[in-house]
Amino acid sequence: MSDAPLESAPAEAATVDFYFDFASPYAYFAHGTLVALTRRHGLRLRYRPVLLWAILKELGMPPPMEQPAKRRYMEHDMRRSAVYFGLPFQLPPGFPVSSHAAARLFHTLDAQAPRGWSAQAGDLVAALFKAYFVDGRDIADPAVLGEAATVIGLAPQQVQQAAQAEAGKAALRQANAEAVQRGVWGSPFWFHGGEGYFGADRLAQFERSLDLARFDGGAGKV
Repeated sequence: MSDAPLESAPAEAATVDFYFDFASPYAYFAHGTLVALTRRHGLRLRYRPVLLWAILKELGMPPPMEQPAKRRYMEHDMRRSAVYFGLPFQLPPGFPVSSHAAARLFHTLDAQAPRGWSAQAGDLVAALFKAYFVDGRDIADPAVLGEAATVIGLAPQQVQQAAQAEAGKAALRQANAEAVQRGVWGSPFWFHGGEGYFGADRLAQFERSLDLARFDGGAGKV
């Protein structure tokens, strides 16, 4: 099936707000499919990078990898999920890391909104996911961020400045607060038409809701 956009969706339902942590393997697994779905349905994918550890701290919830039995299960499930989605994957050394540098970089660039940014945003997100979950690189390292950002034509000095910019730090704090207010408690978590979806395993339900809304003109809820 073609990924070419359909006719524009109604303004109130034309955006998918995608909350995710750059250090979340399930966000990496979901990203490509979510991009394809939004393109096929003529929707705008609005990237909202957050820090999951900060959100969980605000909510009084423990980090998902803190409990040994849960960590063992999740590490196995990550590898199994990568096979399911047909994606290359390795668990990065020292997983998980804080993705604050990558998130600040993204938010700084998003605030500047250069021409053609919607396409570049997706390219940058994909490059950062690849650096971390395919190449096993440390996305807290400015040099790694600089290499990833070459996909959108940024020089290393520009990347370093953007990752440290106060505007990016403030935007990340705002994104975290916004996520908590909207009920986000995991990564990936996205919203469309007031409906929230958590986890890469909800992509099929999301696709079904979009198809229902397209063909019957309803709310698209299942």
